[in-house]
Amino acid sequence: MPLLLRTPSPRSLLSVLLLVAAGALIWAVAPALSTEPYRPAAVDFEQPVPASVRLRAATPRSIERAAHRGGYGAEGPVLYRSEPIAAPRRFDLVGIAGAMHAYEFRAREDGGGWSRWAETDNGDPVYTGGSDEVQIRSRNRPIRGTLHYVNVKGDTTFAGSIVNGLRGAVNSAVITTAGIGLSDATAATREPDFITRREWGAKQDKGGCEPRVRPEMGRIKAGVIHHTVNTNKYSEAEAPGIVLGICRFHRNGNGWNDIGYNALVDRFGNVYQGRAGGMSRPVIGAHAEGVNTQTTGVAAIGDFTRKKPSRQLRRGLIQYLAWKLDLAGVPAHGSTFLKSTGGPSQKTPKGQRVKVKTIFNHGTTNYTDCAGAALNRLVPKIRRAVDRKIG
Repeated sequence: MPLLLRTPSPRSLLSVLLLVAAGALIWAVAPALSTEPYRPAAVDFEQPVPASVRLRAATPRSIERAAHRGGYGAEGPVLYRSEPIAAPRRFDLVGIAGAMHAYEFRAREDGGGWSRWAETDNGDPVYTGGSDEVQIRSRNRPIRGTLHYVNVKGDTTFAGSIVNGLRGAVNSAVITTAGIGLSDATAATREPDFITRREWGAKQDKGGCEPRVRPEMGRIKAGVIHHTVNTNKYSEAEAPGIVLGICRFHRNGNGWNDIGYNALVDRFGNVYQGRAGGMSRPVIGAHAEGVNTQTTGVAAIGDFTRKKPSRQLRRGLIQYLAWKLDLAGVPAHGSTFLKSTGGPSQKTPKGQRVKVKTIFNHGTTNYTDCAGAALNRLVPKIRRAVDRKIG
């Protein structure tokens, strides 16, 4: 007798489809069902820098300027510029891996308008906030090396963009329901309420940024102020991803042990734990070549070449520096001597001492315009505020 196969009813098929859809939805949102902020897995990728166009020859004056600054810094007319470069995938941060000299970058998305040019040096990337093309120019040397990209939003593919967008929305709802938000770095306490490495994504199993080896300790004699040279229009929700992207560029692009800074502050005043090893300990960073073993480095997230940092950001800088210097027994007023260990970007030769204020900007000791002209002008005011807070 032949076996008769029954055709599933429409109701049965619908039930199966609903079960599959429910399973897929559970899989998609499960990582977001937590009171900890959801961070997509960061992804790094690279491509060679294509040949650049020589626009003009260096003049004796531009050569003299470059020699005076050790070859660093974007001064004089633009000598070289690349054609627009299509990235292999969508990216959020970009830089030339290991490049300590100054280059300028601009980016765009889907053939739209270009961002303004942003100068970066000393091994730092530029945050573009979602782009697929980049262009580079130089004022003092040919453009060579490897472009290192970091995507922190999980949108290198269309499907990834949808899934991570859904997870982000669910996670925000969970956190809002639980009454949990970003740390309040402006609380009236001596020690800042840091956004930890776990909170900004360093400890993720996939796409995190753990140090290569155990951190080393030094002795803090001064604090160095930096800026990260990226857009100033980022949201509070974007800022942790910027920190994660900088960390991955420093570690994976430059080959450093970890993120270079000991701490970072966003435009909302939130203070982020930087290099691993303990915020209260004198962890040696990679933020000011030649004097890293004797300083703590804090970076203002943004580009402060022209625009002044927000009042909240300045308050975060003051709070961190007051706590860290007081912990080390270093007064905010007065000067100290640092012994240089040298390096191409360091102004003071190896073995010689340099006298600095106990709070100074990066360009004081190194060939760089960091922390940006607008922030550099505020350093004396920040120094006085730190002194009052310690006192």
